[in-house]
Amino acid sequence: MDRRIQRTRNSLFSAFIELRATKPVEKITVKELTEKANISKQTFYLHFQDIYDLSEYLENDALLSLIGDIPNPEYMLTNPAEASRQLCNAFINQGHLFSILFPDDNRSYGVLTNKLDALIKEKIYDARPEFRDDLAKNVEVSMFVQGCAYTFLKYKDQDAAMVIDTLAGIIDRATRA
Repeated sequence: MDRRIQRTRNSLFSAFIELRATKPVEKITVKELTEKANISKQTFYLHFQDIYDLSEYLENDALLSLIGDIPNPEYMLTNPAEASRQLCNAFINQGHLFSILFPDDNRSYGVLTNKLDALIKEKIYDARPEFRDDLAKNVEVSMFVQGCAYTFLKYKDQDAAMVIDTLAGIIDRATRA
């Protein structure tokens, strides 16, 4: 990618994250964003359709990065307790960005967990295509990803290590039953 284009996009991303940290996406205007990023509105529209398009791009990018931090996504089917640890640690590795893009509310967590569920399934099913149409495996992965991600994000600020151990223990007991 051309360096000027990359510089413009990075400026947009930084300005958006800065604004998003203080207000909901629906309150951010293109005018406000472009002023903060020091670019024209026309330049913004060369890259994105609207603020929601930019927000979704950053959300998807963050989720792909998160999945890249999960060493063994297939463990969700073979070793769910370890997979829960890997998923939680991936959130920790990603840092504060998820708190900004997906603030602590049920709607944001629902968007996050649904997207994460779909992306992780794709990664698993690319490696194990025989499970793609297996209803039981789809339910298992959805329950694991959505429950683990939502619960970790809800309680991570209290004692992340204890939350991770508790989730892994619950999942381990549930899968042994």
